[in-house]
Amino acid sequence: MDLSCVIASFADPLGLYLTTFAIIEQLSKTRLEWEIVIAADGGTDYKYEKLPNVRCLRLTGGNRTGSPQGTRDAGIRAASAASVLCIESHVVINDIASLLEVHKALGGAITVPARIGETAEMFSSFGYEMDWESGSFWNKRTIYSPQNGIQPWRIVGFGHAAFMIDRDWYIRSGGYCLEMKGFGGEEPDLNLLVWQTGRETWMVPSVTHAHYLTPGAHNDETLSSNFARNFCIAAYEHGGHEYLQKVENHFGYRLQKNAAIEARRKLICGGKFGGDLNKLREYLRQEGIVS
Repeated sequence: MDLSCVIASFADPLGLYLTTFAIIEQLSKTRLEWEIVIAADGGTDYKYEKLPNVRCLRLTGGNRTGSPQGTRDAGIRAASAASVLCIESHVVINDIASLLEVHKALGGAITVPARIGETAEMFSSFGYEMDWESGSFWNKRTIYSPQNGIQPWRIVGFGHAAFMIDRDWYIRSGGYCLEMKGFGGEEPDLNLLVWQTGRETWMVPSVTHAHYLTPGAHNDETLSSNFARNFCIAAYEHGGHEYLQKVENHFGYRLQKNAAIEARRKLICGGKFGGDLNKLREYLRQEGIVS
């Protein structure tokens, strides 16, 4: 099989329907062998989920994930192909076949299409610069213009509404940290895991995706203890106590580490940079990937 498309969805029947049929319409015109895996955190079965090349992984009862990373993880692990397009319901991508071709040619762990039409301001974005110092451990500055014309370039920070991923790398590296609960923190954690394991993430500006972002959708969640805890986990896993302290001070939260968090930290310490985020940052600067 050439491609698996994992659609991660939660309480979004309209977006899920439109995203599913947008993919079917596009891929049916190619010669690719493909499948759609709908990873739905709860919800109700629909007949279109049983169309040819479509299957639904409906997570119910004790299998509910309650988080975007948990839902994406379940879909990626259930996928059949080595290359997986991970996409949220309420997202439309303009050229899946081209993204797959470039993804294979570049050989990165993750390949990201540019984002267009974001929010009511209708801006485009090409990833973001990481905030290493203030303690948010997330988006310091959104990149609003291409950095290399129409040619792909390597990036660190990006949103997870749509990306192509090497499934084998994802499984071997540990993928998303499922110790995180609810929304937040999963982006920098997986983004940095790519580089910690000696792989690369590429931005491809010639392919775009439109992501409908509901106004105020995550306002309550950004004030939750889970949100703070998730970013503390990401900081500790990748930067040890030095970066954990910055994030704890930023959120006014103290992380209680457990065996799963320590195991993840140990896994990252076994990578290319030994779990030393300062060494990774210096490498990224030397390579011209960050300033």
